[in-house]
Amino acid sequence: MRERPAMLTKALLLAGLLCVGVGCDAVETALESVRTWQRSATTTTSKPAEALRPVGELQSAQLREGAVVDGDTLRLVGFDKSVRVLCLDSEEVLRGEELERAEADWEGYQRERKGEGSFTRSYGTFVGNEATAWAREFFKGRSEVYVEYASERHTRDFFGRHLAHIWVKTPAGAWLNFGVEAVHAGWSPYATEYGHCEPYREHFELAQREAQRSARGIWRSGQRGYDDYPQRFEEWAPRARQIGLFRERLAAHPEVIELGTDTAMARLRLRVGERVVVFGSVDRYSPRGRPPKLYLRHRYREELMVQAPGPVRFTDMTKSDFEPREFVYVEGRVEMFRGDPMVVIDAQSFVRSGEDPPELSL
Repeated sequence: MRERPAMLTKALLLAGLLCVGVGCDAVETALESVRTWQRSATTTTSKPAEALRPVGELQSAQLREGAVVDGDTLRLVGFDKSVRVLCLDSEEVLRGEELERAEADWEGYQRERKGEGSFTRSYGTFVGNEATAWAREFFKGRSEVYVEYASERHTRDFFGRHLAHIWVKTPAGAWLNFGVEAVHAGWSPYATEYGHCEPYREHFELAQREAQRSARGIWRSGQRGYDDYPQRFEEWAPRARQIGLFRERLAAHPEVIELGTDTAMARLRLRVGERVVVFGSVDRYSPRGRPPKLYLRHRYREELMVQAPGPVRFTDMTKSDFEPREFVYVEGRVEMFRGDPMVVIDAQSFVRSGEDPPELSL
C-alpha cells in the first residue's frame, strides 16, 4: 500500500514554496494529482500477475538538495551527473521568457515550439511544470533512494547522464518504483523509444492504461501540454521492436557492437583492422560525400562514421536513403580516422534494416 497523503498544511506550505518560477495554477493542479494518485492505491481494478519489487542489484543513494530536476531526472549525492529515470519521458519545464510567452499565448507558443518536420519535439509545457511539482511531492520527506541499472553495458544516456530505475521503500517495507508511479499518476507515458523494460513492462503498461482510463495528468482533456502522443507512440513503436529483435538475437554476440553502450568505442578501438557488425541508429546520411558517408549516433558530439570508398556504394547493399533515428546493422572493417574509429564497407559488407537482423553464427 502507498503512503498516505501529507497533511494539508504541509501541502499548502509546499505550494507556497513552489509557486516561485513554476506558476501557482500548475502547482495546485499537481498537488491535487498527488492526492488523487494516493487515493487510487485502494481503487485500482486490476493488478499484474506478480507484486512489483526490484529484480536487479540496488545501490543506495542520497537525494541532493533540490534533487528533482524535472519529472524524469534527479540529482543524487556521489553521482557525477544527474540520473535519467528509465521508461519515463515527462514533458519539459517552462521557465523565464518561455513561461511568459506560453502564459500570454499558449496556442501560438505551442505551434512555434512544435515547428515543422516529420518528427515530434520536446519543449516546455505547463504539464512539465506540474510533473516536476508532483515529483517533488513524491520525494518530499525522503532522503534515501535505491538505484537499479538495467544493464551493466548501458548505464549512461546520449548526454552522459546515468540511466536507472529509482526505487523507494515505504515505512511498511513496500517497494515503490518511481517510474511506474509517475506513469500511474499520469505525468509521463510509458516511454519505449529506447526499448521495452521487460522486467517491469507489465506494471508500466497497466499503470498507463489506468492513467488513461482515469484521465490523469497528460491524459486530461484540455491540458496545456503535448497534444501529439499518438504520433510519439507511432515513432517509438518501430524503434522498440527493432531494439527487441536485437536484444533477442544478437545482443550477446561477440562480433556485434551496439552503439550507445558504455564500451562501444573501446571495443571498436580494440578491433582495428578486423571486421565487425555494428548496430545503431542513423544520425545523418551524406550520399554525395567523397566518399559517401553514413553517420550513426553514439553519444553527444560523438558519432561513428561509416564510409563507402572506391566503387562500393551504399545503394549496392541497401536502399538509396536512410531515415534519421532508424536502426541499421552495418558490417565492415574497423579503421581509424583522425583519432576516432570508423567502419569501412566493401563488396563483402552489408547494411541492413533494424527490422531484418542478420543471421550470424556464434
